[in-house]
Amino acid sequence: MRFSLWGLAGASGVATYFYNQQNTKIFQASDLNNQVNQLEGQISALNSQITALNKQIDSLNSQTSQLQASNIQLGGTNSQLLSQIQQLQTQTSQLRSQVSQLQTQIGQLQARVADLTQKLSLQQSRVISTEVCVYSDCPSGGNGGNPIGNQVFVNLGTIYYSGYLRVSWTGPAHASFSAQVFDVNITTPVATSATFSIPVSANATGNVWFTNYDCVPIPAGTFCPPLTYSLTYWY
Repeated sequence: MRFSLWGLAGASGVATYFYNQQNTKIFQASDLNNQVNQLEGQISALNSQITALNKQIDSLNSQTSQLQASNIQLGGTNSQLLSQIQQLQTQTSQLRSQVSQLQTQIGQLQARVADLTQKLSLQQSRVISTEVCVYSDCPSGGNGGNPIGNQVFVNLGTIYYSGYLRVSWTGPAHASFSAQVFDVNITTPVATSATFSIPVSANATGNVWFTNYDCVPIPAGTFCPPLTYSLTYWY
């Protein structure tokens, strides 16, 4: 079965699972650092709010102390001063409550940052290929070239953990990249230059290959314009 990354029309439950897994994995891989940066920005903003509130609290405490001193000088029973002192103490209490709420939010955000940082530290990668030119018209004479057909297979090695393949290539060839996972062929759209993330599953990923759509028959077999690709396994 051939499964396109662009849609789910006619896809099996297994294909749907891998489509969802791909979305989750891509977002996790590409956005973890951005999420950490955004959360740290929110924490910084909240800390700034706390600093401003604490300054207001200090100012109110100072005003309260002055009024209390004046009240004592007047015998300690001045109703107008006592009312003002009560109002200032109420405002101070409200501000302290806001500070406490912001500190709770910061604690929650810091916990999320710690969780994301741990995930980042646990992520590992294995480079499979870097800037490899394939097909028969490569400048180097066709590293990995295939004069017989329009497909070039890539050896992944062993996939011990579920993760994804990050593949990128440049033409001039119009090509797609496919991976066989369980009974599903996950295939990218055709492009002369592209970058995709393909989900893979532990001990269930078989062949991966490029398909060149610009090949033409020649007496020696098939001529295909080249493409240069890089491939990394993230898990």
